[in-house]
Amino acid sequence: MIQQVRKRIEPKDIVYSLHLYFNGLSLRNTSKAISRFVKRSHTAIRDWIRYKPAERLSYTKIKISEFIIDETQIKVGSSEYIWLWVDIESKTKNILGISISKDGICLW
Repeated sequence: MIQQVRKRIEPKDIVYSLHLYFNGLSLRNTSKAISRFVKRSHTAIRDWIRYKPAERLSYTKIKISEFIIDETQIKVGSSEYIWLWVDIESKTKNILGISISKDGICLW
């Protein structure tokens, strides 16, 4: 009897795939992009998105003394508008949070 050894994918490869997908690539294009170093189908990537529990990749506690909230109105479709809110730390320019609202009110 021949036993097939299941090849596990490295967590860093999963994280990279999810990074590509959430930065705008389709599932199929993400699968093509990672095909150089790991062979996974677009359905496997979809399953990672659905079933992969959220994990904190890194955490650094810092004290923020000053931040900026930037608001932008974006036209969606022919007549609908949404508001995009971005919270940015003043010194390092790191993004602290992002929010979207339809009524122009940020709920932070």
